[in-house]
Amino acid sequence: QELVVAAASPSPTPSPAPMTQASHARWCILLLTCGGLFGQFYAYDNPSALNEQLREVMGVEEYQYYFNLTYSVYSFPNLILPLVMGVLMDWFGYRALVCALATCVVLGHALVSTGVSQASWPLVTAGRVLFGVGGESIQVAQCCLLLRWFKGKEVAFALGVNLSFARGGSVINDILSPWIASHYGAAAAFWFGTLLCLGSCVSNIMSVVLDLIHGEAIGLPEAPTNAESGLLGALSLRKQFWYLCGLCVFLYSAILPFNNIASAFFVETAFADLPLLEAQQRAGNVMSILFLAAALGTPVFGLIIDTVGMRSHCLVACSAVLTVTYLGMASAPPAFSMFCLGMVFMVFAGALWPAIALVVAEKQLGTAYGVATAAQNGGLAFTPMVVGYLQTTAAPGDFSQILALFTLCGVLGGCFAVLIWHTNQETNGVLDLPSDQAAEVAALMLADEDEAAAMLGVGKIKKDVAAYL
Repeated sequence: QELVVAAASPSPTPSPAPMTQASHARWCILLLTCGGLFGQFYAYDNPSALNEQLREVMGVEEYQYYFNLTYSVYSFPNLILPLVMGVLMDWFGYRALVCALATCVVLGHALVSTGVSQASWPLVTAGRVLFGVGGESIQVAQCCLLLRWFKGKEVAFALGVNLSFARGGSVINDILSPWIASHYGAAAAFWFGTLLCLGSCVSNIMSVVLDLIHGEAIGLPEAPTNAESGLLGALSLRKQFWYLCGLCVFLYSAILPFNNIASAFFVETAFADLPLLEAQQRAGNVMSILFLAAALGTPVFGLIIDTVGMRSHCLVACSAVLTVTYLGMASAPPAFSMFCLGMVFMVFAGALWPAIALVVAEKQLGTAYGVATAAQNGGLAFTPMVVGYLQTTAAPGDFSQILALFTLCGVLGGCFAVLIWHTNQETNGVLDLPSDQAAEVAALMLADEDEAAAMLGVGKIKKDVAAYL
């Protein structure tokens, strides 16, 4: 399809005061959204960091089943909820949802902590369900909030900083939770996570308050809504989006479920000759490398993506590195393996989530992010159950089948990455453009005829971008 481009008329120059206010506001909102995820990510990984300590508190009978269930039940509600929440955001906005979902996170982890204190698996499981109701959907809402303030500017950097702070919570959890458990008990470590969730809830509420106040003050338009957006509207999303969803499922399923059992993996393999307490602490330290690498590297990588693009090439590369890492996991040093997974996680998250905004019309972003998050949680619900089954049927210290499963996920993810790269060539290579140019090209490509004419008429699309198309 050829796009006939007219000369763009000049846009009015905004006054300096609103521009300065907008700049200050968006960075404050970004920092608050970072704080809003920190406690949640810390609490989400409490069980993985305290795997062996939790076994001592909760008992060993069918422990692996119930332990993996804590991650599956977190993901089960999110097979549907992020999609529903995405539709609600497309229709009604995200601010009230952020507040409600942040409250679910606090109450859910408080119930988990109570269950650990009373050695009750039913309470722990119920708490993880409630925690999951808020935990994933709030990330969908935050993506829409950040895209409102950063789209077409430093969007990959903003999402990278957001993920960096969030994964910082995972890093601190891997190091601090085993220490708290060794001094004060496993229950105390979980209650500390609840306290951090409460702080994150306050931060989330402040972020939407600032968004409302400053957005109205500078006349920032609300995210557009569309009556056709919804479960049926999701079926009209482009095939490139569905390829991104497939890659999302397999790569997240290869990294996060492994992190859930990484403590047991390293304690029973690389650190099997050490005393148990020392092995547990060293396993926690090694586990922290994955998210530490992602936390430190994601903002820098986001800046690079914003500047040079190359998103489709990055997705192919990280799929290949993931597969090779699992092939050599049994013999490679633990720190090196976790560093490689951290690099994969950094590149993947920094390239994939901003890419969705380039292949989906803005009026369907809430739905699109909901679909992607729901698909991701389908993998995260199913994979831990498979891993738990393989653990119960294998001999102690034998993780060969589990590593083969994660290697297969890497291979299948690579197939989707190649499809993304191929279809990108059919869409003017929009995924490989710098962020400012990519946003403008995508806006025109995804618009209908009337919207495209309006954008060209008011000068929203620059002449160099129009010429590129």
